[in-house]
Amino acid sequence: MSSSLTRPALAAAAVLLLAGTAAADVFVLVNGDRISGRQVAAGKRNLLVQTAFGRLTIPREKVEQIIRDDGKVEIVNAADEAAAALPLPEKTRLILVVLGRSFWYAWDPKEFPQQDPTLRLEVRLDESVVATYVDAHADPNDIPKALVNTFSFSPEEIGREAGRGVLLPPPEARPGRIVLKIDVPDSMAGARQLRLAYQINVGSATSPSWKDVTVATAPCDLHADTPTFLQVKQDPGRMEFSGMMRRRMKLVETFRIEVAAESGS
Repeated sequence: MSSSLTRPALAAAAVLLLAGTAAADVFVLVNGDRISGRQVAAGKRNLLVQTAFGRLTIPREKVEQIIRDDGKVEIVNAADEAAAALPLPEKTRLILVVLGRSFWYAWDPKEFPQQDPTLRLEVRLDESVVATYVDAHADPNDIPKALVNTFSFSPEEIGREAGRGVLLPPPEARPGRIVLKIDVPDSMAGARQLRLAYQINVGSATSPSWKDVTVATAPCDLHADTPTFLQVKQDPGRMEFSGMMRRRMKLVETFRIEVAAESGS
């Protein structure tokens, strides 16, 4: 497992290892986005792909090529050079700079044997979900005998789901500092309410139901001509796992997110 934010002191003897990821095909979309997964079925109009976050139906017309796990490349739709030469539409850019400690969550596997360890960070502007960052990788060495996920923004581990009309580049992860760039349509420029929420899945991996664990809101004034920088400070407070007897997270509500204008922006 890797994470660019400082980890909480979960266990004195914890050994941190790089979490392996199974080989998968990479579906390169015509807009440049990439989706990793296994092709389950291929129809004339759609491809059915099993990803780490569930099954996803991808229209064929949106797939440029498939890079198989053996290195072979399958062209689905040849890139339109004339269209590629056209300038991309202007976007209003929101930049979130995440500082502090990583969010994490733990379950007792005896009480929750089928628990999906996936965590999400959901970003909303007013009532619209503009970006979702998904970490589906459990970190078994953080707390012995517990199911744990420490949220990682590492591009190799994080999944991204962009809202309608939104462009979502990969996170820029450096030690102690994560930069999230979110390009929204110019129509969203102006005074908005930003909402950030770390979520756990109280459903199943195939039928997820997301529950907010910690939430922060802040006013956000988006400008079409210049990026808007906001600083997200994360503090775990007294957040802890209560152990195998009580089998639950304890004081999770003390994990705090504070959003403010980025200093020096």
